[in-house]
Amino acid sequence: MKYFILFLAPLFLFTLSFCHPEIEEKPDSWVFDHENIFTKAQEEHLDSLITDFEQRTTNEIVMITVHDIGDSKTMAEHATMLGNNLGVGKKDKDNGLVILFSRNLRETFLATGYGTEKILKDEVCKQIVDSIMIPH
Repeated sequence: MKYFILFLAPLFLFTLSFCHPEIEEKPDSWVFDHENIFTKAQEEHLDSLITDFEQRTTNEIVMITVHDIGDSKTMAEHATMLGNNLGVGKKDKDNGLVILFSRNLRETFLATGYGTEKILKDEVCKQIVDSIMIPH
């Protein structure tokens, strides 16, 4: 998990830093660790990184761990549904990213808003998952 925080979070912060600052209210937390993968300190550190990034760029990143995907057919469907339900991304920019993963299911998915997918195309997301998330 240490590698995840050290490599993936800064990668997203760097990759998505393309918008102009515009501070708006944020949810209480950007990290929803339903599988209890992160320590409290790791969760607070990730939340702090994401909060700072959102304040500088307006891009919103939500990290969610889940034990299962409920009635959803795929991780992609579940990630998209969670992103829509949480309202990830600014409404006028659709600049959100949902990082969904499940240790139990051994699956992960990155769901991007339309504004975010200009930078994080499907191929880039797949490369991030395959070369960074899964190995670490």
